[in-house]
Amino acid sequence: MEIIIHSRHLDATEAIKGYINKKASKLTKYSTKITKIQFTLKIEGVNNIVEAICSAARATLVAETSNADMYAAIDLVMDKLDKQIIKQKEKQKQQPRRSIKEETVVEKDEELQ
Repeated sequence: MEIIIHSRHLDATEAIKGYINKKASKLTKYSTKITKIQFTLKIEGVNNIVEAICSAARATLVAETSNADMYAAIDLVMDKLDKQIIKQKEKQKQQPRRSIKEETVVEKDEELQ
C-alpha cells in the first residue's frame, strides 16, 4: 500500500507523517485490496483540514474533515475511511457474483416467456 502525504500552507513534521502512516496501516485489516491512500493536509484560518483519497480495487473513497487540532482531524478522517471501507465490503458480500453462463441462461429464459 502506497501512502502519499501532501501539505499545503504548512510543513508536515515527521511526527505527523509517522502518525498518518501508523493510522493508515491499520486500514489493511479491513481490506487488502487498498493500493494507495493520498492525504492532503491544509490550514485555513484556525481549522486544520485533512482530506484522504483511498484507491482500492473496486472503489475510490474520499473523506474530509476539519478540526482545530491536526491529530484530531487525522483521527476523524481515518474513522470516516473505516466506515466507508466497511460499508463497501458489506455491499460486496450482499451481492453475489453471477457468472456469464448464468446471465445467458437467465436472458434466454426471459426471451422464451
